[in-house]
Amino acid sequence: GVFYGQCSEICGVNHGFMPIVVEAVSLEDYLIWLKNKINFDFNV
Repeated sequence: GVFYGQCSEICGVNHGFMPIVVEAVSLEDYLIWLKNKINFDFNV
């Protein structure tokens, strides 16, 4: 699922108002995303 929140740490200017989005996925989907992310970063 997708979860929305608000930063609760005041660690910088306006960080207390920073929105947060977390998407929970299966381990398989995460590993596919990670592999694609690593390949993209190395090919740039």
